[in-house]
Amino acid sequence: DIKGKTVLIADDLISTAASITEATRTAWDRGARDVFITATHPVLCGPAMERLGKAKIHECVVTDTIPLGEKRLESLHVLSVAGLFAEAIKRIHKSESVSSLFL
Repeated sequence: DIKGKTVLIADDLISTAASITEATRTAWDRGARDVFITATHPVLCGPAMERLGKAKIHECVVTDTIPLGEKRLESLHVLSVAGLFAEAIKRIHKSESVSSLFL
């Protein structure tokens, strides 16, 4: 039951944005108060930016695992994973635990 609640829809990637925008529409149809979406990898190909631009979302948060170039929307926020990757590479090089980064 999501009526009157804030909904977070998470996915591993957003390619054409068809699935995630349909999930967003479904959340609103079921009475969501607000909808946020997130994905690790913003492929954002084809009609993705147009679909996201038309979707009723408060915010779309993605990481910078894929360069976005000029692809931007007001609701699109990009989080950097550079520091995490750098630390993982350093730990691998020093034969230290990488899994402890995620505990």
